Amino acid sequence: MENKSTPKLGSFPKAFNPHLRKNKNVKKNQEEERKIMQEKELLESKEKSIPILLSKEYLARQLIENGYIDSYIDFFYLGWKKTPNIKKDYTMKSPEEEDEEEDEQKIEENEEAKKEQEDLSIPRHDYNLNNLENFYYKLKDAEDALRKSELEGDPKHDIEAIDKYNLIRNDTLYQGIPLESIYFNKKCIDIAKKNGHTESLIKSLIYMGDCFDKTNLPADMNISKRLKEEAKDIFIEKLEGKNYPLEMNIYKALKDLYSELATQQEQSKNYKKAIELLNKLLEVLEKAKSILGKLSEKNKIGFNEKEIEDRKTEAYLKIADIYYIMKDYKNTIATLDLIPNIKSEDYSSLSVRKNKYLLFLIIIAFSNSRIISLCSDI
Repeated sequence: MENKSTPKLGSFPKAFNPHLRKNKNVKKNQEEERKIMQEKELLESKEKSIPILLSKEYLARQLIENGYIDSYIDFFYLGWKKTPNIKKDYTMKSPEEEDEEEDEQKIEENEEAKKEQEDLSIPRHDYNLNNLENFYYKLKDAEDALRKSELEGDPKHDIEAIDKYNLIRNDTLYQGIPLESIYFNKKCIDIAKKNGHTESLIKSLIYMGDCFDKTNLPADMNISKRLKEEAKDIFIEKLEGKNYPLEMNIYKALKDLYSELATQQEQSKNYKKAIELLNKLLEVLEKAKSILGKLSEKNKIGFNEKEIEDRKTEAYLKIADIYYIMKDYKNTIATLDLIPNIKSEDYSSLSVRKNKYLLFLIIIAFSNSRIISLCSDI
């Protein structure tokens, strides 16, 4: 008779345990899940600890993988110093400027090659990775806002995008090389024009002028003038009397520009053009004065009545100075007569050459019919 071991009460042979296989599978799944989580955390930790010198490639890859195609292109331009030279798109002369340069010979041969050479000679800024990470988020936010604008048709999203590109423009402009700032400012202008945002368009045109001012090149200052005058013309056509702070910003943008350009023209002995610019300055100052009472104190910063009068006096003295150089003594006296209550203390700090002040005082003091007659006969 065979001896068979009797199983203990409440236990089963291993082969017959119904929960064993299930428990093993559950434990295995949990271990695999835990391992995956640990690997993910380790990967994230490694990504965070990636040396900053390698992160621009990572950020660029993130943009392209997540479908931010436009942002990827812009980020590539910034990160790899490839920003296109759209500055040359603004160098076309106006009809007036063409007329002023009658002696200029237009050479069409090899023009494209020259442009390419000029493009290569313009330095691009080497932004550090902290800058690039900042740009990365702003570019994403701008593209997100533009997508929302397309989907929802809500103009506020366009303004959000413009604001983000404006921030990048500011960040790039004050690095000292305005090429990138011109590129991003152009995006703001295009969005504003496309969707009819008049106020944003006016501001973007003014800012674009500031970008060209930053190059400190005389030709670029003329481009700045053209852009800021375009902003003024759009304002007069569509917003005059509706936004006094914006109007004052236009006058602030133009006053120093007209003065600087007039000085350039005077130094080049282009006296008629210098007088024309100074008269434009006087017009801007008069318009600024007319709206001072409609502005809050905050919006008057950089423009008060005394400053306006001082700047007008300076402009009149410069015009008189130029007429005197031209030996047009009659207009010298006529211009000085336009200055109300002129006193020596009113112009002691002005920039007109002081050796002419004595002459002005003599003319003012003795400008009777005999003196005027003598001057006109010279």
